[in-house]
Amino acid sequence: MKTLPPADISLPQFTAVFVLFGILAVAALLWPETTLALDLNRTKATIWATTLLLLPALVLYPFRDMSQRIANLAHLFWTFAYFMFLIHAYWAVFVIFDGVRDTFKQMGVPIASVNFLLVIVWGLDVLLLWLVRSTTPRTVRLQWTVRAFTFLVFAITLIALRGGSVRILGIVFVVCVALALLVRAWARDRMDVGYLRVR
Repeated sequence: MKTLPPADISLPQFTAVFVLFGILAVAALLWPETTLALDLNRTKATIWATTLLLLPALVLYPFRDMSQRIANLAHLFWTFAYFMFLIHAYWAVFVIFDGVRDTFKQMGVPIASVNFLLVIVWGLDVLLLWLVRSTTPRTVRLQWTVRAFTFLVFAITLIALRGGSVRILGIVFVVCVALALLVRAWARDRMDVGYLRVR
C-alpha cells in the first residue's frame, strides 16, 4: 500500500476537522463545569473527545491511497486527535496527578508507561507526517505500527478498563475500525480478481 503524505489541503478540509476539534474541546472543558468532579470529568471528557476524533482517522486510513482528499482528512483527524490527547494527558498528569512521578505511582508502572509511550510515538508520527512526508515502504510500516498501537491502547482502555457508556463507545470504536479494514480488504480482493480477469 502506498502512502500519501499531506498535500494541497483545502480550506474546507482543514475547516471541517478544525471546527469539530474546537467544538469537542470546548464541550470537553465546559461540560464538567456542570458536575461536582470538575477535574476528573475534564480528564474523562477529553479522552472521549480524543476517541471521537481518532475514529474517523482510523476509519479513513485504510482508504487513504484512493485519493489525496481522503488521505488529507485522515491526516488532519489523526493530528487533531493527538492535540486533544495532549490536552487529556496534561489534565491527567498535572491536574489529577502531581506530575510524572506521581502518575507512575498512582496508575502503576505498566499503565503509565503505555500512556507515556503513546504520547511519544504518536507525537513523533505526527511530526514525521508533516515535516518529513516520506513515501518509502519503511515509512508506511512505521505509520501502520503507530496506528495499530494507538488503536489497541484505545480499544483495550475503553472496553476492558472502563464500563457503562464508555464501554459502548469502545465497542463502536472497534467495530467501525474493523469494518473499515474488512471493506478495504474486500475491495482490494475484488480489484485483484478484476485485474487477473483482464490479463
